[in-house]
Amino acid sequence: MTDDRGSSLIGPDSAYSDASIYVDAEAAPRVLGRLRDALGLNKEDGAELTVGPVRVYGEPNDYSTGRHAHPCDFLQWPTVLECESLSGAPAEVVQAVTAVLEGLWRGGFKAVAACGFEDELPARGGIDRYPRPAYVSGVSAASSGSWWRNLISPGKRKGGVL
Repeated sequence: MTDDRGSSLIGPDSAYSDASIYVDAEAAPRVLGRLRDALGLNKEDGAELTVGPVRVYGEPNDYSTGRHAHPCDFLQWPTVLECESLSGAPAEVVQAVTAVLEGLWRGGFKAVAACGFEDELPARGGIDRYPRPAYVSGVSAASSGSWWRNLISPGKRKGGVL
């Protein structure tokens, strides 16, 4: 059986149509500006970036507590970069989100992607870069797969993607 995920175009209901990248930094415009420089992108994109088939824009995290969060509590980090794609192949989307993550990491940002394809991203979307708690919400992290899924279920949130 041939895996053709890399060659077919994605649709709006595809697991590859969106990803949220949580960043432990204030001010989404500053994060996007530094990312734009790191990736050598056009400065004329304004408040959003285009990386391959992916549109990237930043916003404050609605779930941020306003206090410094532990590295494993990335769902509370103050900035979320929303990555949306309605075109391209899954492999192109993975490549674009990988470029965004790696650009953030090279820039010194702590960043973790939450999406349906994080296992295809480096460091499993970044989660392997930060320590996991031994016990979360009554479920052992070792037996829960992506432990953060036990904290909050992925899906559309106010004004963006979770």
